[in-house]
Amino acid sequence: MELCVNSKKVESFENPISVELVKTKSEMFFSNGYLPDWFLIEVLSRLPVKCVFRYKSVSKRWRFLISATSFASLYISHASLLTPWTILANTLCVNMKIGSFLAQSCLPDLFSDNWLHSRFSIVHFPNMVGSSEVGEGCNVVGVSDGLVLYDCGMSEEVIDYHVYNAMMGWCVAIPRTCTRFGDVSTGFVTKSEGGSLTSYKVVRLDCQFGESYVLKFEVFSSETGRWRRVVVYMDVAIEVVWLRRPVALNGKLHWIDRRHGILVFNPFDDINQCCVIGLPGDIDEQCIDARNNGRSVLLDVHQGRLRYMEASVVSVYPFGFSGISVWVLDEYDSSSWTLQHKVKIKDISFDDILISRALNGTIPTPIAFHPLDSNIFYLGFGDTIASYNMKTLKLDALDDPVDIRGTLQRNGRGSLRKTPCWSSAFLFTLPPWPISLPNKKRNSK
Repeated sequence: MELCVNSKKVESFENPISVELVKTKSEMFFSNGYLPDWFLIEVLSRLPVKCVFRYKSVSKRWRFLISATSFASLYISHASLLTPWTILANTLCVNMKIGSFLAQSCLPDLFSDNWLHSRFSIVHFPNMVGSSEVGEGCNVVGVSDGLVLYDCGMSEEVIDYHVYNAMMGWCVAIPRTCTRFGDVSTGFVTKSEGGSLTSYKVVRLDCQFGESYVLKFEVFSSETGRWRRVVVYMDVAIEVVWLRRPVALNGKLHWIDRRHGILVFNPFDDINQCCVIGLPGDIDEQCIDARNNGRSVLLDVHQGRLRYMEASVVSVYPFGFSGISVWVLDEYDSSSWTLQHKVKIKDISFDDILISRALNGTIPTPIAFHPLDSNIFYLGFGDTIASYNMKTLKLDALDDPVDIRGTLQRNGRGSLRKTPCWSSAFLFTLPPWPISLPNKKRNSK
């Protein structure tokens, strides 16, 4: 169906350009009565991305224009700097003894406009696995380029990974791995060009108990469609803080080591080796020892640079921690850090919701830095998401998943884990144009 300026069908079509932008032939000055390609492209490039993809079904002409690589580039150039983002976490888990179709992950509204919404929502991942005997479900283990990596294995011996495009509902299954590790830390790295996914890697690290000079990895490559085992021999003994997720930057994955700093592994490099970037010298080492296991620290990427943040576990009565500090790595491949912020707990201002938890000795768990405002980061404070502003020194409560937990319990959908897993939360940023997944392996939601 072509878009004719005098067609009554256009006005009845649920289309934001039909009423305001479509004018009569004399007003548009188009002699043939149709919108030319250049005008249609300009209009479509300024609409929400989900609308654009829905309009592919209008006609072959529309589908051709929207599917062109040049249109994706134009759309990205017009995209707002206020990129939609949210906090994604395995906050609440449903026990799947009842069935295999229940969702386990809760998060604030996926398409939030740069601020956390006041409600949580269930995320239904495709290809979920479950049985009447085993209470297993999905586990979000990585995000990159608007894609989500999750596993829905039935047991510790069998893990099924899937790459999911949350914006479009597309899903790609990764060949099953049966390699048994102890505690596994999973990383996810992607490379894309022009809105298309060129390659990605899924990396599993065997986090052994205690220090080890031998590191065991398993790497899946989208180019080969296979897993390969990698063994790296280190000059120093490594003990990864496995509770905290690895961070991707420059195509490399970064883990926190308890004693030496940041372990760096490049899955795109065939040279099987790792290097270490030292941590700041004035950190509270108790935060990453075996007892605390990194619950109160965060290594993350902000505006292309590594940042390290900690809520010191040294207690100051009646509080459970003594203050908050933030460092930024001066140059990549160096161990030179700059202390960006340091505040004692007596100088932090708590809102009314958080003060009682602070006085009860609760230690906050860092979640993520605000993608645009370098002064703001987010923490898990018990069941609540809190924001901290390094300028105002204010800690504000933003959200509490009590409502969604109560809803699930009232529906009789199994028991729920009551303690949020803020340590495995992610900053999930939607790209201006959705990343395409391979058609031959893509399944619709």
